[in-house]
Amino acid sequence: MSNRSNSTGSSSKSQTAVELPISKETRVLNLKTGTSILFSKDPSDREVKWLGIEDDVIWLKDTASGATEVWVGDAAEREKRSYCAGKIASYAFHLKLKRLFNEHDDIAIAVACPTTSTGGMYTLKQGEDVVAEDEVTNAIWYTTLRKKPVTEDGTEARYIISPTKWANALRGTGLESPMPSPLGSMHDFDISSSGIVFLSKDTTGGSPNFPSINVYYIPLKTFTEVSRPRPQIIRVKDYEGRSSHPVFSPNGGSVAFLKKQHPIDQNDRNRIIVINRIRDFRAYVTVDDMPTQQSEKSWHLSPFTFSWSDNGTELYVVAVDHGIRRLFKIPAALSSIKKEPEPITSESNTPADVRHLRMVFSAPMEARP
Repeated sequence: MSNRSNSTGSSSKSQTAVELPISKETRVLNLKTGTSILFSKDPSDREVKWLGIEDDVIWLKDTASGATEVWVGDAAEREKRSYCAGKIASYAFHLKLKRLFNEHDDIAIAVACPTTSTGGMYTLKQGEDVVAEDEVTNAIWYTTLRKKPVTEDGTEARYIISPTKWANALRGTGLESPMPSPLGSMHDFDISSSGIVFLSKDTTGGSPNFPSINVYYIPLKTFTEVSRPRPQIIRVKDYEGRSSHPVFSPNGGSVAFLKKQHPIDQNDRNRIIVINRIRDFRAYVTVDDMPTQQSEKSWHLSPFTFSWSDNGTELYVVAVDHGIRRLFKIPAALSSIKKEPEPITSESNTPADVRHLRMVFSAPMEARP
């Protein structure tokens, strides 16, 4: 999937600036042929992702009332088969999906939504007064998609939002995720068959100038749990700096993220942290820094983003080396690294961000074992 937008306008001392509407397209790219087809040019369609079943995709659609609809359709033949799978009573963003492979073949779905101080979804309705900013925060909401028959003979089935509706993962915790801009991003949380990991400011530590940002883990199996598990903070021994970019491995058994060692040193490097057997996680975690054969124990570069390989055995890491963004491949078992990683991209052909690779890695999801 790719998004493309264009806008034009002109201004000078003798002219009035004219702002024209922004046009936006979502296209389906065939990586083998290099050709693409138009999927949507509706500006209300957002965040189109592969659902993982044949050519099905899922996306968010804005409504005039401020709510968000969840739509499912065929990537190649949207007009022939597309439908609304459910509705979210707020503006939703940062759509995340994970196939659970349970008896119903449910798909876990999570989004971020503006949330009131009482833990409900916030939508500004017509005629209502605006709620004070300190009464609205971001929170992660989750539920499942389940395929159900829509015809009497059962020949046609559609994915429908679970009747258990949406659950606020952060209700009553005092935590906020995704964090407000400029700190927040789409990489502030991730989901898997093991639950949810997310970034949030530590309400008990840090300072206004150097807030402590940590990774938290919420264990989930069905994403329909009646009682919501409390988030567990992932603390790493001897590492007190900011955490960033938490991502589950493809099978959900491990979590990788970036973390600084020093809480206030702005020049400190990011380190890659991998937590294995995340379901067994307890309290503090002791990790080994990435060993090399260099005089310096740690890798001298500072990664700023990464992605898991399809099989979960390697990490593709982007780091700046001598002013150039380069892509590296390292084993996910960090203790097995015996020498300093070498780049796998040249100076003339370096991706701006590993998210370009994630687009390929994530489409479509794995098949049922």
